[in-house]
Amino acid sequence: MKVQVSAFLVLALACCVSAQATWSFKKFQDGVEVPLEQGPATELRSATLQKLKRIRNLPRRARANVDNPNDCGAAVTGTGFTSIVGTWNVPTIQTTGASPPGLLQWVGIDGLSETADAGIQGGTLSEIQDGAQVNFAYVDMLPAALQQAMLTVETADTITTNITTTSTTSGVITLSNETRGTSIVATVSGGTALSRTSAEWILQIAETSNLAPVLFSSVTVTGSAIASGTTVSLSKASVVSNFNSDCTAKLVGTTLEITDGSGGGGF
Repeated sequence: MKVQVSAFLVLALACCVSAQATWSFKKFQDGVEVPLEQGPATELRSATLQKLKRIRNLPRRARANVDNPNDCGAAVTGTGFTSIVGTWNVPTIQTTGASPPGLLQWVGIDGLSETADAGIQGGTLSEIQDGAQVNFAYVDMLPAALQQAMLTVETADTITTNITTTSTTSGVITLSNETRGTSIVATVSGGTALSRTSAEWILQIAETSNLAPVLFSSVTVTGSAIASGTTVSLSKASVVSNFNSDCTAKLVGTTLEITDGSGGGGF
């Protein structure tokens, strides 16, 4: 399988000199703010995020030689993208190998252009730990460090991510677990400037070298973006499918359907 470059990981591998992003978080239950419990940092629990962190810390020459994840989903390009929203179901995954990859589901702005200096995204990560699937929620203002969002996520939960940029270097990401009525509002400022020229709804294999098999149940995505004050329907996006035959992305009206082409879609 040919491994193609993921724009978001290209951003993660960008020059080590970048603006530092500052984050603040609030938690809500059924629309009412509640105390934000602190838990273990994602990077200490997730083998997948440990891999991504190590890549970001590599010297530039070494980073340039690292293979990148594959993307499957949809994207729209243009100018003046200021917000994006996406809703999806957290898939069941199965992986094999000594170091199985994780599967990320995210929406973002500026994840398509490989020449962009920054990107903003939010979503979920699923991986296998000790034989069982675990799921995390996260936010990111690339190329700064990824942040865990302390939101409980279980397999088959319905997740909505809403990103609004308040400037080229700041924004608000709301991650909502529709199944549990819980949400995290993450505010970021001081990041590297966004170009705001693309918006994406992506399922991504998080692997940094050899691509290991990942089987996943079907994912249905709905959403839209706003560019220069105009709503852009998901139906206007173009399909992104770098998994080759291992993933199929199809737009059906305003719905994005992502299925496993290697046999995982039916389990």
